[in-house]
Amino acid sequence: MNGLILSGGQSSRMGREKRLIQYHGKTQEEYLFELLSLYCEKVFVSLNTNQQSDYPYIYDAFHELNSPLVGILSAFQHEPKQAWLVVACDMPFVNQETIQYLIEARDISQKATAFQNPEELFPEPLVTIYEPSIYPDLLQAYQQVRKSAMRVLSQQPIKLINAPDSQMLKSINTPAEYEEAIKRK
Repeated sequence: MNGLILSGGQSSRMGREKRLIQYHGKTQEEYLFELLSLYCEKVFVSLNTNQQSDYPYIYDAFHELNSPLVGILSAFQHEPKQAWLVVACDMPFVNQETIQYLIEARDISQKATAFQNPEELFPEPLVTIYEPSIYPDLLQAYQQVRKSAMRVLSQQPIKLINAPDSQMLKSINTPAEYEEAIKRK
């Protein structure tokens, strides 16, 4: 299984690259790279063509959509036979417990293993293990200009699990949310 740090978004609401923000005394990119390296054969950072990284990276190959689906598809294009443990760079509360829990719950007979978002009760696509069998479904969604990885997950046989702590799944997208998150650390 490979790891993928989704960080190719525009970060327009935050006003700066979310992967370079520090929550743990290091950038989110560095923190997540180290975390995923504990569990994955290889780890990559998903980047848009305007970004650079000192870590192994995969440039987004599907430019037409502004969606995390672009990074996931690009990872599968890079290594289609690998499962991908995907984590978004704007989720500072993801930790070893989160990743360990997800891996222990993994069901390779399903197309993915995902946490259920506790507030909206949908699969959380940004902390998920995507099995190689879901690649054609993601590609079809892209070809049909459907950009929601969550919808693709909702329409597939996946294993859905509850997070031990719903805070683990919180995304930080604005400066105000960042300030609030720093207070909780």
